[in-house]
Amino acid sequence: MLKAIADERNRLNIRQEVSGIGCFKDDRIVFWTWMFSTYFMEKFAPRQDDMLFYVRRKLACVSADNTEGKKVEVEVYRRDSKKLPGLGDPDIDWEESVYLNLILQKLDYVVTCAVCTRSDAGDIHIHKKKCQEVFASPSKHAMDSKGEESKMSYPNIFFMIDNFEEVFSDMTVGEGEMVCVELVASDKSNTFQGVIFQGSIRYEALKKFTVTEERRN
Repeated sequence: MLKAIADERNRLNIRQEVSGIGCFKDDRIVFWTWMFSTYFMEKFAPRQDDMLFYVRRKLACVSADNTEGKKVEVEVYRRDSKKLPGLGDPDIDWEESVYLNLILQKLDYVVTCAVCTRSDAGDIHIHKKKCQEVFASPSKHAMDSKGEESKMSYPNIFFMIDNFEEVFSDMTVGEGEMVCVELVASDKSNTFQGVIFQGSIRYEALKKFTVTEERRN
């Protein structure tokens, strides 16, 4: 699947270099609808998830200078639904839909949280760490409340840990330490891996933020 996408991009780049123009819109729709149908609707589609995600771009408004604005929505259907958008529907961004389903269904994600210290030489020493499988989502839950209502966040993708307190309850950080987080993505066969996020925060900064939030409340 990834090779087919890479080949399509190379084909488009070569055509632009040679002729100065890209592929016709209909030509690109044929490729991306074929990708969507083949890898998410037919024999290569994962059996463990029967949901399909469509990125729809609707005309939202026309400004004073006649510039059209597009409103982006994500529609979710079961694979056997009779309401599925037709392949080639011009309002569906088929390339984006392929990418979104690829991110949500074809990759596995593991987040690692560690308590570390940094030596004077700059070396990182890990004192405790835990790994947890997480799932990509085009929506998010509010972090400041216990409500179950979710809001669409696309094009931002969130990786929620619903049982965070249970998993990381014994991960304590003290003075001179820092919390490091790493998110790794891999394909289902674990043929390749890639780090898609790395970050860290020192105890002092975390404490300062906590005190500020307590004062606000």
